[in-house]
Amino acid sequence: MTVAAVSFVAAFAAMEGVSYAAHRWLMHGRGMVWHASHHAPPRGRMEANDLFPLCFSVLGFGLFALAALGALPPWTWWAAAGMTAYGVAYLAVHEVVIHRRLPLRVPERRYLRWLRDSHRAHHRDGGEPFGMLLPLMRRGRRQPGWSVPDELLVRARTRSRRARL
Repeated sequence: MTVAAVSFVAAFAAMEGVSYAAHRWLMHGRGMVWHASHHAPPRGRMEANDLFPLCFSVLGFGLFALAALGALPPWTWWAAAGMTAYGVAYLAVHEVVIHRRLPLRVPERRYLRWLRDSHRAHHRDGGEPFGMLLPLMRRGRRQPGWSVPDELLVRARTRSRRARL
């Protein structure tokens, strides 16, 4: 049971890094063909960007299937479960908390406000932060490491009312 729990938690935690990398280098790279729909004013309930979660879920499904068939070690099933749990958390945060695409009541909590403001800042200029559940910003060359600077909140809160979010 310990291996299962560690596999689940490690995969869930690692997915924030995977999410950051996919968003920064895939979605804001070659994948901008789909992702641009997310940075544009909405045209309906669905957008081309919604194809990304569908593609990413195929990877998790593949791990589940291969682990269930015995082609991979049993712990990989739990890693796939952690990846899936991250996907569910991402979906809830992105669609419910940030974009409010479902008519659900969202509590006003400091962490949820930080997530919303971080995402607004990203939409404002297309730069950092790229993470979702832990949206940290890279510091400049002279200040190595990661931070949650006040400038993020300023960028988010001074955005145009007409900007999409």
